[in-house]
Amino acid sequence: MDSTNTTIESKKCVLIIDSTQPTGIIANTSSVLSITLGQQLGNIIGQDVYDKQGEKHLGITQMPIPILGASPEKIKEIRRHFLSLLIEDIVIVDFSDIAQKSRTYDHYENIMRTTTENDIRYIGIAVYGDKKVINKATGNLSLIR
Repeated sequence: MDSTNTTIESKKCVLIIDSTQPTGIIANTSSVLSITLGQQLGNIIGQDVYDKQGEKHLGITQMPIPILGASPEKIKEIRRHFLSLLIEDIVIVDFSDIAQKSRTYDHYENIMRTTTENDIRYIGIAVYGDKKVINKATGNLSLIR
């Protein structure tokens, strides 16, 4: 087994999303978080695969990514918890109502510059890190169905 698979087996990724949001916002939030996470972690995407006819299918994630539901307050609490651990190899991506409502990235940047963390309402976060650490903090959350 190569070191990439061993690394992936000891790691976990979860998305935690405000389960009270409409389905479209949940889907959009999942997409935004996943794209950013994929860009940050080049090692979770597998190689391209080929079907019997030789047609190429681009590589997809090699690990399951459960989508868990929580309230905005719980999401903020979990985010703060992971940040407080000061673990170097943990990746946290957040998506807020400010980002969701912004029509341009410049607008998002400008609003964030004048907003305190206490005033940010998170719609979702993605977390990647040690499986045991992730499980301990998120094990009591349910899948969004």
